[in-house]
Formats: sequence, C-alpha cells, structure tokens
Amino acid sequence: MANEFFPEIEPNKAYIDVRAPSGTNLETSDRLARQIETILSDIPDIETFVTNVGVSGGNEFSSGEGVSNASRISIDFVDESLRQQSSFKTIEQLRTSLKRLTGAEIELSQERAGPPVGAPISVEVSGEDFEILGQLSARIKRIVAEIPGAVDLKDDYDRGRPEIRVVVDREASAIAGLDTRLIASTVRLAIYGTEASEYRVGEDEYDIRVRFKPSARTSLADLERITIEKDGKITPLSAVAHIETGGGFGSIRRKDLKRVISVEGKVEGRTSDTVMRDVQAALVDFPLPPGYQIGYGGENEEQQKATTGIALILITQFNSLTLPFIILTSVMLSMIGVLIGLLVTHTPFGILMTGIGVISLAGVVVNNAIVLIDYTLQLRQRGLSAREAIVQAGVARFRPVILTAITTILGLFPLATGISFDFFTFSWEIGGRSSQWWGPMGVAVVFGLAFATALTLVVVPVLISLIWRWFGAPAIDDKSPSQSATYSNTAAN
Repeated sequence: MANEFFPEIEPNKAYIDVRAPSGTNLETSDRLARQIETILSDIPDIETFVTNVGVSGGNEFSSGEGVSNASRISIDFVDESLRQQSSFKTIEQLRTSLKRLTGAEIELSQERAGPPVGAPISVEVSGEDFEILGQLSARIKRIVAEIPGAVDLKDDYDRGRPEIRVVVDREASAIAGLDTRLIASTVRLAIYGTEASEYRVGEDEYDIRVRFKPSARTSLADLERITIEKDGKITPLSAVAHIETGGGFGSIRRKDLKRVISVEGKVEGRTSDTVMRDVQAALVDFPLPPGYQIGYGGENEEQQKATTGIALILITQFNSLTLPFIILTSVMLSMIGVLIGLLVTHTPFGILMTGIGVISLAGVVVNNAIVLIDYTLQLRQRGLSAREAIVQAGVARFRPVILTAITTILGLFPLATGISFDFFTFSWEIGGRSSQWWGPMGVAVVFGLAFATALTLVVVPVLISLIWRWFGAPAIDDKSPSQSATYSNTAAN
C-alpha cells in the first residue's frame, strides 16, 4: 500500500521557476521568460500569469534575494466549474511543452495544501571534496531520471558565476614596497569605483561614482594596464600580479559538519512513497568513495517524523501503557478495516489525514471497549455468572454501539465518497477540493468503524471469556440472591 504525506488536491495555482547558468544577465533571463509566456498563451484553462525576472523564488537554498539569472512565473487557473480539463492534466501538458526549451533549468511546481514540506524526491550525498560531490550528484540524477514518475530533477551544485582573479605575487609586491590591501583597493577602485560625492537636482540626489571609463575596463588587457601608486612611485599591476579566469562556488551547504549536495525532484502519476522506494532500491548498490555517504530527506524525512509523532499521540490518548490487553487488541484489529477501506477505494495511506482518522477511530473503539468491559465487570460483581455477565453486557451495549457506528458512518459518507449537496445552488456535487483533502480521513473512519463495530460486539466478549477461563473470573460481591436476580432481570429487559 502506498503512503503519502498530504493528499493531492486539484491545484488552483502553479509556478514556473527558471534558473539560467550563474552570471546570466537580466536581458537573457527576460528573453527566456518571454519564450515561456508564448507557450502559456496556448495552454487552456489559464486565467492569468505574472512574471518576475530577477527573482529566485523557487530555489529552496537561496535567501530570496534578487539574482539576474532567475525568474518566476505565477499562474492562476480559471475556476473549477469553467475548466475544460483537470488542472493536473493542464500542468502535465505544460510540462511537456516546456521540455522543448533549452539554456536554463526550468521547474514547474503546483500549489500544495498544508504546511510546507520537503521535496517528494530528495537524495543527499555528503562528503568533503566539492568536485567529487558534484560528480556523484550528476550520476545519481541520471539514475533517478530513469525511474517512472520522477520529474523536474535538479541539484544544488553550483560552480558559481565566472570570475576574474588577480593573484598577487607576494615576493614581487614586497620588493616593490606594495601590500595586498593596496593592490586590491586599487583594482576595486578602477573597476567598481567609489562614491566620491552626491549630485543634487531639486529634491533628488544622485551618487557620483569615480572609476575608469568603460573603454578602459572591458578586457583583461585593460586590467593588466592598471598602475599602482605609492609614495610617488608607479608600478604596473602586471609586475606584481597575474590575471586568471575561473569559477567560484555559488553556495556550499553543510549537514552534520559535512558538505552536502541534494538531488531533488517531483513526482508525477505515482505517489511519492512508491517512487522513493524505487529510488532507494536503485541506489542501494551505488558505489561511493571512502568518506562519502547517501541519505534521504525532504518529504520522506517528514513522513518518518510524523509517523513517530502519531505513535506518541496514540500512547498519550490511551493515557497509560498498562491498559487491558483486550482494549489494545481491539484497537489494533480495527486497523484491518482501515486497510481494507484504503485498498477498496484505491486511496493512499496519508500519514497525517489517514492518521487523524485512525486516531478518531481509536477513540471510539477504546470508549466502546472500556464501557463494555466495565459493564461486564459490574454484572459479574453483582452476582451473575461469567457467561451471563458477558451475554447481558453485550445485549445492553448492542444498541448504543450500533447507533454510534451508523450515525458516524452516515455523517462521514459524503466526505469519503465525494458526493455532497450544495444547498446554495440546490445541486449535487461529485468530488471537490474538500473531499480530495479530507477523503482519506473519511475512508479510514467509515471502514474502520464498520469493522470495529463487529470487533466490539464479538471479539471483545470472546477475549473476555478466554481470559477469564485462563486466569479466572473476578470474585462475586457478597449480595443476596434476590438482589442478584432482580439485577439480572433488569439487565435482560
């Protein structure tokens, strides 16, 4: 059975994040964004879209600052009643069209309900050498790309924008009487400039920046012709330093004091849980150099945390670890009904939404079991035999247990099936966002409670009888026969 963290509901919004290579200017990023806008104009069911060039909204590892090589396009779909097709199909159609574009990394994401969680696919490779990490992440990305359902794969390995480095020859600079600080400040002043003053026109102020004219700072040869002055002595930059080009790291992430590169992606057509299992199986024999390791984060990590949290909630709800074995058994066996319901309706096991339904179901099952056991003990203590106490308690609790199950099932049936009635328009509605979101919870409670009802009325009395047969029934209070008989007749009626 597949698991999911939150149920997928039909989105009303989608986002396209475009990330060109580091160092790309705004004009090129704008041209890429306009190409995508042309594609969007031919996609149905899109009401509006807004483009922001120079915004890195889709990069989890960025700090949200403006960057010249990134853009984000926000898409709003038309109202559900006016759509020609499901927005899931529209997003799939858009993703196919965007595959034709080259020159940038394009990520298409949809609006997600619930609090933010990690990516559905997240593989973390950690080690020390950043170059080796980049090579390993590229190989992992190629392997994951072959897995059905894995789309929009990316990694956060960024060599950074191209750099021009001025490497100072410390021996030559010392002979010339120059230090590194003076050389660096002179180069910065020539290329970047410095604010010398302000120019005011009315209420407007403009900074006056002093630097070399454009024709003297456009090539590496211009940079080598810079001269450094100290105490009236002029020294060419080429005499104390040499110029080289290269690229620097755009960002370095660490986890547990180790450098980490993450390969992330989205899931299409399958649940994230099944795809992640395939990813882990594909990478189980992945060769790693000594000192390097693979981990899994994102939504998979959040699911594990949530599962642990739900277990603690269940223990807290029971209020004790020493509750009678019968009550715990009835709760555990009621999960059979939940699993049958999920299999029949082809509903993934939602870590949170189905978990909420299981917690609600456990509350009802525990309450019915406790009341039934307590009433059986009362009848036993008031003079009835063990068999009579079990039978009379079952007869007395039959009606409230059945009524509780029927009213709860009927109340949650529209939510579980997605069939409801709109009293504003006096029309029936099939599906809808509310049923997509709360449906797994409704299915868990409806099927689980139907199965738990049989457990409460049949299995619990059988377990009581077996335990009393093996370990002995509780002692009978010292009551007169008339009192016992009167109570027995009253319970039977």
